[in-house]
Amino acid sequence: MQDQNDLVKDIESIITQVQGVISGRLVCQDDEIVEIHVLADSSRSPKQVVRDIESAVLVKQGLELDHKKISVAQLGDDLPPPPKSETRLQFSSINYSVENGTAAISITINTNNELFTAAAKGPNTRSNRLRLTAAAALSAVEQTVSINGKLIVGDVQKLNLCEHEVITVAVCFHHSDKTEEILLGTAINKGDDLESTVRATLDAINRRVSNCISH
Repeated sequence: MQDQNDLVKDIESIITQVQGVISGRLVCQDDEIVEIHVLADSSRSPKQVVRDIESAVLVKQGLELDHKKISVAQLGDDLPPPPKSETRLQFSSINYSVENGTAAISITINTNNELFTAAAKGPNTRSNRLRLTAAAALSAVEQTVSINGKLIVGDVQKLNLCEHEVITVAVCFHHSDKTEEILLGTAINKGDDLESTVRATLDAINRRVSNCISH
């Protein structure tokens, strides 16, 4: 079992990797988290920050946080505006095939009315298909714009929220200055695991597109 002090440090580390978060501090009492204080910039709403903190800690630690215990303080308004709608990356199509136990997944995305396609191959297992799908989507994203770093699939998970299955994708954005940021995206699974994974991946990127991508 993980030591409580180590757990607190790990959670604080996860929180600081969430988009827009500057710092995070946990207050514990009798091995129970009673308060979570977060300092964030003003690029996103407090509700978005809290939601991503909950998702990040759930994905990384398997721990459900009580959003009522999370307080967010924000700094000034001198940050870049949200991305314009014309820069948004959109899902277009997906092609999936299997040969000799190897899955091949091709993803096409649309931005500014241009189509970009990328593919990924690997063992045809249920969990790996989702990772391959996210990886192909990120490869397509890297074709559309110049990335100041590298986008890597951190994790893909299925969660049950409000009686709906939700696909959550954690994208590790390795900046060119060697720092790392976790981008989280979600999509309700409406019956197609692979398509929902693409949409969750693009959701993660679209939330950060104006700041992490140079056109």
